[in-house]
Amino acid sequence: MNRLFFVVFLFVACQNSGEKQVSKPEYKDITVSVYASVNVIPNDIYYPQPVRSGIIEKVFVEEGEKVTKGQILFQITPSTEANSKLTDAEINLKQAKSDYLGNDNLLKNIEAELKTLESQVKLDSSNYVKLKRLWDKKIGTKTDLDRALLTYETSSNRYQILKNQYQQSKTNLKAKYNKAVNMLRSDKALLTDYVVYSKIDGTVYEIYKELGDLIQPQERFAEIGNHQDFIIEMDIDEVDISKINLKDTIIIHLEAYPDESFLAELSFIAAKKNQKTQTFKAESIFIDGPEKLFNGLSGEANIIVSKKKQALVIPTEYLIDSDKVLTENGELKVKTGFKNMEMVEILSGIDTSTILIRNN
Repeated sequence: MNRLFFVVFLFVACQNSGEKQVSKPEYKDITVSVYASVNVIPNDIYYPQPVRSGIIEKVFVEEGEKVTKGQILFQITPSTEANSKLTDAEINLKQAKSDYLGNDNLLKNIEAELKTLESQVKLDSSNYVKLKRLWDKKIGTKTDLDRALLTYETSSNRYQILKNQYQQSKTNLKAKYNKAVNMLRSDKALLTDYVVYSKIDGTVYEIYKELGDLIQPQERFAEIGNHQDFIIEMDIDEVDISKINLKDTIIIHLEAYPDESFLAELSFIAAKKNQKTQTFKAESIFIDGPEKLFNGLSGEANIIVSKKKQALVIPTEYLIDSDKVLTENGELKVKTGFKNMEMVEILSGIDTSTILIRNN
């Protein structure tokens, strides 16, 4: 009895193992898409760098903080030479300001002397005019008149010379003062090279350096990016790059939103392949994206490159060597059209009545 049961079981098992998977062509809508990995990044990314080397003396921001254009990010210690130049410039300006605008400057001394000489010129002029009037009336001597004229001319010449000296001194002192002001401004501007400001409004996503670190001009201090406007960065395989075009519709799936899909549009295709990854960089923008986006969200994209309604299709696994199928009557050659991971369009060779056998 047991032996009979074993034989029957063995027969049924062999019969089931010999069953063939079959299918028939059918009409369905088919969509062909190109797969790509996805990385969500800010549309505008900025990496602040100093123009001079130095030790980071102060850091004014933290990761996650929102900053505005022109806001101070960090400061490095100025060099001894820069500080020395600034000190010298401040001293020079102080002296130049004192010489030009001080309470006891050269110009005020000349002004006082000019006033004295001006009074003397008026006195000498009055004395000469008086003697000249008397001489015209034949009163006095010619010697006294000539002496009075010489005195008046001498004081007048001295006054004019001093007046010219005053104007020249004023011009020179003003030029020296302005030069000192400009020099101080220039040296202060050099110090701004040691302070780094944000060039955009955005969020500080990451800080690469700490207080006390040495930073060089070619080194990045942080990553700052737009916190409202994001793009989708994608890597396209070389075999698929010729299939896609700008403005293609894309279906985006993000790890952060596992139960949702989002629409995007292809906005950029790199002209050159990345030799390291052997892929082409492409970008897209959300048409219908999630309410909340974060820098670095990952996922996958399906770039729709073609669609066809009611195409005659078969499951992909029934196709042999890209142009044959196995039927009850043996292998038949077919002509294929659109193809994706699941279905292949059949243009000719079989129809909906053909029974296909899966070739395991």
